Amino acid sequence: MTGRVIEDDMLGVCARLRSIDDGYFVFLNYKTGKFEVHNRHDSPGTLCLVLPYDTLDERTVRKVMSTRAERVAELVARLDAENERLRRDALSRAVKAVASV
Repeated sequence: MTGRVIEDDMLGVCARLRSIDDGYFVFLNYKTGKFEVHNRHDSPGTLCLVLPYDTLDERTVRKVMSTRAERVAELVARLDAENERLRRDALSRAVKAVASV
């Protein structure tokens, strides 16, 4: 993998990530041009997430916090609720289409 580990940045994002979990580090992937957040404590791979932002800022910290493993149950529940809403909406549209025929 071609890139470099970002040890420090102007806004202190790397330090803030390390304060959340001392295993976190930021990697700039030269091939993709994307910032990646890794965790040294994860194995076998260290990649946690690829950031959708071009710069390191507060959004990075918020994204990492929102995707932490501790929140898996909450995230799955939210996805399930959204899928159920979409299923009900699709069913409602199908019933209306049949009724109008």
